[in-house]
Amino acid sequence: MNLLALAEEQFDQTVSDRRFLHQHPELSNEEIQTAAFLKQKLEDADFLVESGIAGHGLIAHCETGREGPVMMLRFDIDALPVQEENDCSYRSRNEGKMHACGHDGHMAIGLTIARLIQSQKKQLRGTFLLLFQPAEEAATGALAVVRSGAIQRAKPDYIVSAHLWNEKPLGWLGIKAGPLMAGSSLLEIEINGKGGHGGRPQLATDPIVAAAQLVCQLQTIVSRNLSPLDSAVVSICSIQSGNTYNIIPSRVRLLGTIRHFDPAVRAKIGERINEICQGLSLASGCEIRLVLKTLLNPTVNDPSVARAMRSAAAKLNLELDIDEQYQTMLSEDIGVFLEQVPGCFVLVGAGQAPDGNQYGHHHPRFDFEEKALPLAAALLLQTCLDLGGEALNG
Repeated sequence: MNLLALAEEQFDQTVSDRRFLHQHPELSNEEIQTAAFLKQKLEDADFLVESGIAGHGLIAHCETGREGPVMMLRFDIDALPVQEENDCSYRSRNEGKMHACGHDGHMAIGLTIARLIQSQKKQLRGTFLLLFQPAEEAATGALAVVRSGAIQRAKPDYIVSAHLWNEKPLGWLGIKAGPLMAGSSLLEIEINGKGGHGGRPQLATDPIVAAAQLVCQLQTIVSRNLSPLDSAVVSICSIQSGNTYNIIPSRVRLLGTIRHFDPAVRAKIGERINEICQGLSLASGCEIRLVLKTLLNPTVNDPSVARAMRSAAAKLNLELDIDEQYQTMLSEDIGVFLEQVPGCFVLVGAGQAPDGNQYGHHHPRFDFEEKALPLAAALLLQTCLDLGGEALNG
């Protein structure tokens, strides 16, 4: 089977599915119509569909009738609270909601794979499970799927998935063994002082000055407390305080994110943030409350599955740029599944710049090169076939 050629034969249908889904985005845990659309398409491809997984998720089942492994392929389905600024025929029809991260494409890839599996079923082995996961953007969907018992019931031998990656061109694949995407933690700091008049600061305990010092101190953690060979990010992304020009407020709230690949690095960052907050509280006279919450662990690919995926890519008869070293500080909740089941998450270059500009993920003018869709579908399914062959022969 030349899976890429077969996938490209479906290109018009794949694009149609993608654009319909792009026009009708739904936010995390609200994916009701999205799930209904997917269920109908999957049943049309003769898959048995289990609905209501962790809310609005789906698992589509296909038994080939021949001995082989259980292969799970995962696709995320939720959109973002972004007002689309693209001027295209398929722009979002839902105000304030947009598929600005490529999940519409991921679902279209999944539907393409479903049709490929059905058309080639007589040549396949084992069981195929297509997981359409809700609430990835909320960083809660994968964990909810695990807690629902769906993974334990399905007992997959492997799990594979793909993310369209706009910062890289068509033909680039990021297939790295080990840590690929960073773990993520939420950082929340509340600084409580004493408000007053801006003209009489000596009578106040100014939380804004303390916040300014705190932001600067936090930036020294990565540069001065970690080894230069370690990778981490500490970013303050929101400062909320005050509402006029001449009143010192009594409270400042800061929100930020921590990204890491090594749990020991994450622990060290947490220790230093706590120490900095304690010291600054004494120095400023403000009360400082710190909340650190781990959202996601790093996304770590199984080396043997990553190797199988690189081998599968070589069978697609294309000149592909396979990057085995690429890492990113962005996060993804598929890492929850990869802690349970051996698997690989591939980044698929899909950069598109029709107006000469490149718009990244979560941007209101995000879009991607649709030619990446059949490539991703063929790569994922070829990886499943290769893993199945290895399992049967080994």
